[in-house]
Amino acid sequence: MKLSSLLRPLALGAVLTSPLATAQDYPEMRFNVVGGGSHNYTFRAVEQPFWNTTLPRQSNGKVTAQLLGLSESGLKGPEIIRLMRFGAVDIGMAVFAFVAGDDASFEGIDLPGMAADIDTARTIANAYKPVLQQRMAERHGIKLLATVPYTAQVFFCRAPVQTLADLKGRKVRTRGRNMAELVKAIGAAPVTLPFAEVVSALQTGVIDCAITGIGSGNAAKWYDVADYLYDLPVDWSIGFYGIGLKRWQRLPPEVQQLLQTQAQVLEDALWQATARENRYALACNLGRADCQIHQPAHMTVTAPDPQELKTLRQAALQIANDWGKRCGVACVERWNATVGNAISMRLTP
Repeated sequence: MKLSSLLRPLALGAVLTSPLATAQDYPEMRFNVVGGGSHNYTFRAVEQPFWNTTLPRQSNGKVTAQLLGLSESGLKGPEIIRLMRFGAVDIGMAVFAFVAGDDASFEGIDLPGMAADIDTARTIANAYKPVLQQRMAERHGIKLLATVPYTAQVFFCRAPVQTLADLKGRKVRTRGRNMAELVKAIGAAPVTLPFAEVVSALQTGVIDCAITGIGSGNAAKWYDVADYLYDLPVDWSIGFYGIGLKRWQRLPPEVQQLLQTQAQVLEDALWQATARENRYALACNLGRADCQIHQPAHMTVTAPDPQELKTLRQAALQIANDWGKRCGVACVERWNATVGNAISMRLTP
């Protein structure tokens, strides 16, 4: 399906419900939705069932959606916010790191090295969500509906990695400014490279390692060219679902209530499914018998020891403080009051 078919104006009979409304109270409405990449496990396991089945069922078939994966839409990601703001896309999904060029405050939800596990990542996301809701509405004209995680962003390498020091001097494919800063902090050299070019770059030695989701790397068969996995979660590639604020404000209150309630259902399901995928992706990359979702490989997997984690924590704090300088004093104060309180960390204003 072409993007042109996505840009049809929606009839203003909207879609959402209040607790007192019955199914027949909903006006008929169809949302054009651009979701995550259709190659992702969570797109198939959560996003498709939600938009195709759950939302229509909760409105007795009155509220429906036409879902398109990001790659099928022809969009690259950063333009999603502008398209939602101007009403060209009704509801869209994007990764915060890909749109952070428009606003440094977006990076605060997923600073590198802050979350060693997905439970901590969600604690951070939940704490920072109100900050982003206000910022996106006031600065970008977007109503934030839900946060979206992906599996831990870890290192796939050609040569053995026994310790953090083994990464020094290696050329490492990264995604985004903060990720590159962490790679530099551990003595490696960040390289910007599209996901689709990673396999050939690893094969030819253009890069020594590449960072991506532990599930995404398996799905792309990076294990064919990288025998070693260093299980250090750099970040969780946190994204979001949103809707243009002007469109949101035109929706009837009962439709807003329905969409708000069901967006939380979508968010909870995405975090639960990603946690499950993360466990099984590690098992698959190791070639263990409990491998599910992804393909069994036979990688050698290592992880940082407690002392290395302490070193990484110090580097993460420095990178976070550098981010704070770009984002500004008010930004740092909001982060400290939300995320900082939640994970017992304070940045210097």
